[in-house]
Amino acid sequence: MNQKEVPLDRIRRALANQNPWWSTGKVPLPLLCSYKRRDFYPLMGNLVDERILVITGPRRAGKTTIMYQMIDELLSAKQIEPRRVLFVSFDYPYLLANLDRPFEDILRAYTETILKESLENLTERVYIFLDEVYSLPEWGKVMKGHFDRKTRTKVIVSGSSSPDIIAEAARSLVGRIDRHLMLQMKFVDVVCHDLNKDRDRIKEASLGLMRKGFEAFLAKSNLKTLTSTYNDAFNALANLEDEIQGILLDYLVKDGYPENLGVTDFTKCAQAIVTSVDLSIYKDVMRVFKNREPQKIEKLMAVLSQSSGSIVASNTLSDTLGLNYRTVERYLSHLEAVYLVTASHAYSGSLYKSLPKARKIYVANVGVRNAILGLLNERLLENSVELGRCAEAVAHDHIKRLAFCMEPTREPRTYYWRDRRGNEVDIIVEIRGRRIPFDVRFRETIDKGDLKALNLFLAENPTCKFGILLTKRKLGVDGKVLMVPLWLFLLTC
Repeated sequence: MNQKEVPLDRIRRALANQNPWWSTGKVPLPLLCSYKRRDFYPLMGNLVDERILVITGPRRAGKTTIMYQMIDELLSAKQIEPRRVLFVSFDYPYLLANLDRPFEDILRAYTETILKESLENLTERVYIFLDEVYSLPEWGKVMKGHFDRKTRTKVIVSGSSSPDIIAEAARSLVGRIDRHLMLQMKFVDVVCHDLNKDRDRIKEASLGLMRKGFEAFLAKSNLKTLTSTYNDAFNALANLEDEIQGILLDYLVKDGYPENLGVTDFTKCAQAIVTSVDLSIYKDVMRVFKNREPQKIEKLMAVLSQSSGSIVASNTLSDTLGLNYRTVERYLSHLEAVYLVTASHAYSGSLYKSLPKARKIYVANVGVRNAILGLLNERLLENSVELGRCAEAVAHDHIKRLAFCMEPTREPRTYYWRDRRGNEVDIIVEIRGRRIPFDVRFRETIDKGDLKALNLFLAENPTCKFGILLTKRKLGVDGKVLMVPLWLFLLTC
């Protein structure tokens, strides 16, 4: 099909359906969420940059919603003319049908029939939002060509597939993109949503006290300062503790999927999560990796859910699934690439000598793990063993997020430590040159035995000055170990 035959009117109608603000001047309320999570603010700040903003993350983490919120902010607070904001979702095949050069044809229809300006002669900036951009053939090359034209446009793209984004960035977009990883909502976001009237106080304790205190701790390695910080934060939120503990228990069951905010029916929450997992397997894994065995990927996810947070050997998985070792390793990398699982490696005293094959595998989102195992229900709250596993998984996820927040240019890695007698420290992470061991003991009372593994690790690794024990309620210091309630620590992340 040549340029003269491009169906501009069909494209214009499709675009009008996706951009209702062209006629109404505002984003429809059903497309928005009243609560703006923390990711919103750095993303808005990025709009002044010329580089392409790439938002990646798992399905149903809220990427499309946050793009609509950004558009709403542009229209309302920034007073951008509605027709200067273009949103295109490439998750709808009809939009790409019969187009030889989809992006160019869409831009042509937009500029000629809606904007009535050429990109080369724009009088004001235009914002172009491209949702699920990986469905656009050779999108990286296409974006490079558009970026290099140096027009007055800001391009924001989203994608649920990390491999596509990273591969295209390496091939075509070096120096042209700013990547933002957006996962399901952190605990602090859910708390601020549920306790909206106290949001400012929670944010002040979270970012103003604990986050700054943690940064000071990393700079000076002063445990007294960090202890004082957590005491101050606890006192500031003491009258909210019971409510926040209740929110934490709910979070340990269903995690932070935005569409499950405020949903009290656990069955509906589980169904929504299972649908998201199916989409990740049957759309992302099959499409990106040309995988032809989705049923075995599903079975692998079930096995990993049962053993989440445990040391998993690929040869054991191989025997269980009837797959060879290399296939298991490949499938694990597929699941990690679409944010369904994450690995923690054995710590050997040197991060560079840690054993890559001796891994703990976590299902990255505890709600996914619970939904797959049929545990996403009230009965989970009565099972202290399962609840402890969920607490460790949530802690692992948030510790990685904290590390990434403090060092966004570095991919965070976590480790675990186990000695010959079976004493184990759950999570070790390096942030700004400091190696910090964490142990999780989500129980009502804490005794000396709960500190044993951390103390053994600290004695064996004198370069690590302190350890952190994440508890259910206990706040205090015992020697070189700071004990912090899990809910309080999660607000730091």
